[in-house]
Amino acid sequence: MEVPSYDNVKVEILSHGIVALVTYNRPQSGNSLHPKMLAELVAALRWVHSNPTIRIMIQSGTGEFFNTGMELVDGDGMSFARGSDFHELNRILILSDKILIAAVNGPAAGYGVSSLALYDLVYSVPDAYFFTPFVKWGMAAEAASSFSFPRLMGHQKAASLFLAGDRITAQEASLNGLISKILPREQFLAQVVQIAARIAQSAPASLRATKEQMRQLVRQELLDANDRECDLIRHERYGYEEYQNAVKQFRVERLEKQDLKRKITKGRI
Repeated sequence: MEVPSYDNVKVEILSHGIVALVTYNRPQSGNSLHPKMLAELVAALRWVHSNPTIRIMIQSGTGEFFNTGMELVDGDGMSFARGSDFHELNRILILSDKILIAAVNGPAAGYGVSSLALYDLVYSVPDAYFFTPFVKWGMAAEAASSFSFPRLMGHQKAASLFLAGDRITAQEASLNGLISKILPREQFLAQVVQIAARIAQSAPASLRATKEQMRQLVRQELLDANDRECDLIRHERYGYEEYQNAVKQFRVERLEKQDLKRKITKGRI
């Protein structure tokens, strides 16, 4: 099969065509969700799901980070409208009949965290950490996580991430049910691929049927949560006053840090 090529997303086919490895490929920005990468990611996932021979999809990241959420861009930013790339990305994951595996190769923030509950299995390196600065940015929960996280870990644990903005370790994420298993960093991705290859040897119809039974009761609630979240972000959060103020403050702090770094480099401090 001819594998599509993208600038910000990498697609590889493994295990005799049964496993697809999709990699966030913007290491220069911590694999943040730039609108171009988002569009390519949706295209890549559509291609993967159009191939019936692919039974398992692994999502991972290039470089130090897994995914650090929405990227701040000048000019036209992301769209959260129903039918947008962001809305559609979540729908693809929610409706997928393939086994979805997240291989968290490093720190994750924002969407890199909130999307994890949409995967069937989540593996992480030991030194990864997780946080969701939605409130800090004047934003709100996304990727159907307003439903999935309280259901997965309980209201208080979800609130510590979403409302308090706490940063949690891989060990804490595992205890909270967000991570299936922590694997050694050495040969991490190879270990995840090996697990995927083993799962892929199972009877394909049985895999699909079992996943369907597990997802059937919550699928519509996930779809509804994705709709509600995107509506809220589009009409009340993204681009509005609280978000704009947060972005301005972030840019001021970034310039101050860069100035301090230059002064230290020049030996003035």
